[in-house]
Amino acid sequence: MNEPPSDLPDRLAALSGSARRLLDYVAVLPGGARYALLRHLARVTEEDMVEDLREAVDARVLCARAGQPNVYDFADDTVRDFVLDQIGPERLAKLRTRAEAARFRVSEGP
Repeated sequence: MNEPPSDLPDRLAALSGSARRLLDYVAVLPGGARYALLRHLARVTEEDMVEDLREAVDARVLCARAGQPNVYDFADDTVRDFVLDQIGPERLAKLRTRAEAARFRVSEGP
């Protein structure tokens, strides 16, 4: 595994709690996460969701996927790996279960 950028811990620490939680969901949804699915998981207003996404994109942690409107993913796989390592195994299992159930509910498909 490649090393994450040295400033990554500082960039993550500067994010709001709600933006940081959003990263956790994106981390357990490989291949990117659609806006509708993230909003369903985050359970926030549209205004808050847009702000959280903007915050994560401005911090160069998330980016919009090219050619896929309203799909967000990590700017780099090393960033995803770092976020996954920070989650911890017990919470990771819960997040994955919740994300897959939400994916089914909003008809995201596999």
